Amino acid sequence: MLMRNGRRAPITTPHSYLLPATAQQALTQTRDQLRLLAQLTEPQGEGGPDVVYLSAQALAECFDRLADDLDRVAEAVSLSGL
Repeated sequence: MLMRNGRRAPITTPHSYLLPATAQQALTQTRDQLRLLAQLTEPQGEGGPDVVYLSAQALAECFDRLADDLDRVAEAVSLSGL
């Protein structure tokens, strides 16, 4: 048992979660989209300009889509055995 504030923490059993294939695909696409956004916003080097050429509308739509995908994944997850 681990100690927390001088007290023994109760042993808990880990939960198992089920993620349907469609939710797994949405989660994978979300990860890939976030990586793309990271690449688009990476500095281009020491001498290059630190400018990102994306419109506010394009970014808003991208973030909205990512949020919708994550909502669907969260709704699809269930505890196994329930």
